[in-house]
Amino acid sequence: MKHKFSSVSNDTSAKRSHRGVGQAVAALVMALALTIGGAGTTILLASQPAGLTVAPVTVDWEESSSLKHNNTKKHPSEPAASSTAEEPAAAEDEAAEQEQPAASVSAPAASVTTAEPAASSAAAAPAAPSEPAAEPGPAAPETEPEEDDPMAGSAEEVDHENAAFAHFVQETEELAAEDPLRAPEETADDISAEVAEAPAASENGGDLSAAAITDTDGTILLTPEEIRAALDAGTLDESSVDPQCLDSENGFLKWLWEFLFGKKDDTPAPPAPVYSGWRVENGNTYYYSQTTNQRVTGIQSIDNKLYYFDANGVKRDATFGIDVSKYQASVDFEKVKEAGVQFVIIRLGYRGYGSGTLVQDPKFEEHFTNARNAGLRVGVYCFTQAVTEDEAREEAQACVYVLNGRQLDYPIYYDTEATGTGSGRADGLGVEDRTKCAVAFCEEVKALGYQPGVYAATTWFRKRLDMSQLTKYNIWNAHYNVASSPIACNMWQGSCTARIPGYGGQIDVNISYMG
Repeated sequence: MKHKFSSVSNDTSAKRSHRGVGQAVAALVMALALTIGGAGTTILLASQPAGLTVAPVTVDWEESSSLKHNNTKKHPSEPAASSTAEEPAAAEDEAAEQEQPAASVSAPAASVTTAEPAASSAAAAPAAPSEPAAEPGPAAPETEPEEDDPMAGSAEEVDHENAAFAHFVQETEELAAEDPLRAPEETADDISAEVAEAPAASENGGDLSAAAITDTDGTILLTPEEIRAALDAGTLDESSVDPQCLDSENGFLKWLWEFLFGKKDDTPAPPAPVYSGWRVENGNTYYYSQTTNQRVTGIQSIDNKLYYFDANGVKRDATFGIDVSKYQASVDFEKVKEAGVQFVIIRLGYRGYGSGTLVQDPKFEEHFTNARNAGLRVGVYCFTQAVTEDEAREEAQACVYVLNGRQLDYPIYYDTEATGTGSGRADGLGVEDRTKCAVAFCEEVKALGYQPGVYAATTWFRKRLDMSQLTKYNIWNAHYNVASSPIACNMWQGSCTARIPGYGGQIDVNISYMG
């Protein structure tokens, strides 16, 4: 106090006194900085301009660092950027800082605790300010491309999306042996036994050539056993059957036929006129078989063209289509179209009847492209061997995955029928489970933006499925050697033995009632 009053008039001593106090305060602050942050922090603070705030930068770095690295290391690109930005500012304000040391120190000192992580890193790397950028450099290639690559996330999303959908695999020789559409290897004795035990073979969707049915000049010839089965099922009219067709070894059936339907008098009937070929009667067009001289009915291939005749033999307009798979390897769709075909149903894939593997039909893409190029309308089908509803949904998803957004003119059909071997994994399903699988497939197809349908033969629909639960879907029914489908359907497969230009063998022919 005494010194204060005695030095009022002494300006020089007062200035020295104040300067000494200021130096003491500065030394105290410097010592505090050295104690808390180390030499690196002190140098950094001394080089900062007045009013510079580093806390927000530190906070942002802390957030990104904790997310990307989960430690207190700096991002490799930050030290170089910050040092280049800070050094010019420090050089410009160096003179001002020398004149006002208290101000330059006090402002950064307030943020020392906030910038503590950065200070610790600086203390751990006592090299020159430009060197810390090179220190974490080798680690950058390991983390930087993965974090900053904009495509990394998209690839993972695509992989996840692909994994969520079932896929068809490419067919191999081993998988081809499990194709449920593969024709069974049968002997002549096996075929004879099958015809005797199941006379209604024409309804089961199988190969009619295996049932001793022949095709002569476009007319289907039936065995006596098949004619009797058709009469019992009501698919043939008694008046259209010659009794001699029902002759058997013991002659009993012939006698019964004549007893029930034979004439009661001995007056001979006038001979019926014999026709062959095309004939117009009362404004209707008919075709008489060249071999039987009878009116033909159903789907017929005449003079390299497809025609449809109703139960009375009258020619009617129809929308014809074929269905193909790998077993129809070479199809000239341009010539097929000239024969009257307007649409094609192509097998997209199948589930192996043994392993349950989903397999894409190896000819699908070729058939699809060529049919489209020929201007034909297209639908697809999958031969199922699903034994659970989840497997049926997988089959639907696999179909949609292969289509990849391509538009269809006809539905995606769920083909449910017996395998060629008769020992397929789904052959023994009961009505309830098989129907649930069909419904699950159709509902999944509908949910994925396509129109669903179910394919089977008449007997299969009647005895192996609950039709009451399938009426809301498109029904594609197979029934041969009749003039029309015995059950209501949207598409009828009326022949499996047609011969038309564009394909060298027998082929399935369908009529669509959907246009």
